[in-house]
Amino acid sequence: MKLSGKKLAVVLVGVMLMESIAPAAMTALAAPKAKVDKAPKQTSYERERSEEEWAKLRDNVLTWDEIRDLVHEYNPTVSSLWINYRDNDNGGTYDLTYDDVINNIETTYSNSIGISDAQDASAELTRKTALASVDTTIQNSDREIVTKGYQKTEVQTAEAIKQKIIGIYTSELNSKLYEITVNNDKNLLEQAQRKLQVGTGTELDVLKAEKTLKDDETALQKALSDQIKNKQTVLVNLGWRYDAEPLICAVPEVTDEMVNSINLQEDISKAYGNSYVLAIDEKKLALAEGDGTASSATITLSSDQNQVQSDMTSVYNSLLTAQNELLKQQLDEMNLTETLNQVTRGYATGSNSARELEKAQFNLEASKLNTELKKYALQSAYFTYISYRDGLAGTGTNQTS
Repeated sequence: MKLSGKKLAVVLVGVMLMESIAPAAMTALAAPKAKVDKAPKQTSYERERSEEEWAKLRDNVLTWDEIRDLVHEYNPTVSSLWINYRDNDNGGTYDLTYDDVINNIETTYSNSIGISDAQDASAELTRKTALASVDTTIQNSDREIVTKGYQKTEVQTAEAIKQKIIGIYTSELNSKLYEITVNNDKNLLEQAQRKLQVGTGTELDVLKAEKTLKDDETALQKALSDQIKNKQTVLVNLGWRYDAEPLICAVPEVTDEMVNSINLQEDISKAYGNSYVLAIDEKKLALAEGDGTASSATITLSSDQNQVQSDMTSVYNSLLTAQNELLKQQLDEMNLTETLNQVTRGYATGSNSARELEKAQFNLEASKLNTELKKYALQSAYFTYISYRDGLAGTGTNQTS
């Protein structure tokens, strides 16, 4: 089913300010009655994309590769930025010259005086402050700087949404993990209560078991809530209603080969060339006329260049940590599989109890869920790294988390 558009949400949900378990890691969230409301508004004019491109963006399927385009067209914040940019294109807002800025300051000053002494004093202070910031005003009106800034916001939003999609699947896994944990807690509580009744346990054991059960029940409810919130955030920020049911893509697989093939030094060089922050810094330096502004711009550029290298190193180390954590978890799952096999054989021969078999089964099932969670952690770290290499390095904070 293909409709003509998507309806923007009335309120913005900020993302800037990620069946059986094995299929859940690889399979998209299917919805048999997906729907997309028709939208009265989008960033681009209809003529700016082909019919095929619009049809793909307006269908009920969210793919990983179209997230950036959906953000551009339908994200409330990003769309407003670009529409405002377009509407002000010929309004004297961009590419101001020194004379433009001075004339604007003096015109504003002239129109503000002569009413009262207090207003004259305020106008004089405003004029003095504006004259001291002429370079900054010119820089902030530069078309290239404005464009780069909006592009950075768009990319940050798209990357944040990717992390929220990962969050949909991880919260689903956490729900399953806490569900089996709660069932195990209930069994342990019953055992503690029986031991207390026959005199082999204590009231403290029962209280501890009750607290563990309550804590895990709370964690289960939070995981269920997180899944709903993550999905709603993704939908609203890509143009759907919060309660729409499009088909949401699976997260692309990340392999050891993809991680091991990374050359950090080469990627740092790429990050220097791709960084939106550095591109803005360099243009501001080129526009600076006053010695003070030029000096400040030079210091900022140097600081942000250092930050690019620091950011890249940080996200690379996080990626390696995620890779190692996944490897350790996979080894743990293998060990617990062997343990379950041994206990199963022991139970058949009478050397292991039913409780020991139940415990071994629970441990393996929980380990399998944790393995899938570690896979998503690796995917999250990898796509964060790629986003920094491709333009987001230099911010000093992880904008995609």
